[in-house]
Amino acid sequence: MKTMSSHVVATIAALFVAFTAGAYSVSAGAFTPRTGHWFNSNESGSGYNIDIQDGTLVVTIFSYKTTGDSEWYISSGPMAAGQSIFTGTLLAVRGGQCISCTYVAPSSTISSGSITINFTSETSATVSLPGGRVTSIQPFNFGFGTPPQGLLGEWVYVENIGGANFADRYYFTTLGGATTNGNGIAADLTHHAACELQVIGSLAGYVICGHWSDSTYTVVLDQYQYRFGLDQTYGGMWISPTTFNQYQMKGYMSISASGFTKLSAPISASLDLSQNESKRQAEQSFMTEAVQRTATGQSSDFAAAIAAVVAEQRRLLANAQ
Repeated sequence: MKTMSSHVVATIAALFVAFTAGAYSVSAGAFTPRTGHWFNSNESGSGYNIDIQDGTLVVTIFSYKTTGDSEWYISSGPMAAGQSIFTGTLLAVRGGQCISCTYVAPSSTISSGSITINFTSETSATVSLPGGRVTSIQPFNFGFGTPPQGLLGEWVYVENIGGANFADRYYFTTLGGATTNGNGIAADLTHHAACELQVIGSLAGYVICGHWSDSTYTVVLDQYQYRFGLDQTYGGMWISPTTFNQYQMKGYMSISASGFTKLSAPISASLDLSQNESKRQAEQSFMTEAVQRTATGQSSDFAAAIAAVVAEQRRLLANAQ
């Protein structure tokens, strides 16, 4: 993996200090939990395979009998509370086909009580099981890794600004140093963009990203804030660099760090200045006078922080000459 030059690392790190100070928290909303393998990292050996289709959940649990013999359970049914809660009958499935045998239908599906899964976010849940046991689970991150490594690859961010949709594409290939509140930067030096997971402070748990107009990192074009979800973003927002209003954003990893793609054709999302001007126009046509007044008041501290960072950034670049 490439390593960033020292002055670029310092420049982007400084910019993130100001960006963190100026960004605003994202409010909770409706969501769809991530499908796939879930587990409790402190309970290795057991797991939950969760799939959701149009509000219907199926969960398969890989567990054990009191004797230690393995056993699997299944439960399915509709979800409630905006796809955040599932309650169903937990069935133990026995007497079926062994892995090297011809097919035999299970002879018994024994009710083992009820299961409730309370999804607190797309990537976290609390499970209530028979016997009063409660455990917390999360998706099993077995391939992507945690940020900053987990951010490497090509991402497409899609935001809706005033009813108009825009798609931005970044290819994060370079790892940089950590800022005061983060754990390390993943950068796209070609498109002058970078992201970092915040680990302390008011934005802890969020990934924040910036996209600048050129290699001086002076003019910010796009700002993003979201929760990392392996190859997806959750609770994502595009934050206007001019008004600091927030608009919903969803992002997907289209090409992994190893070059594996989910797409049959290249993404056509662009990162040109004409698209950014269209974003500004879409936002201005959407905003009311009340929103404009609020946004102006919110932006003063952010603008001052950016100005201070720009001065420091210019000093760093001058020293690096």
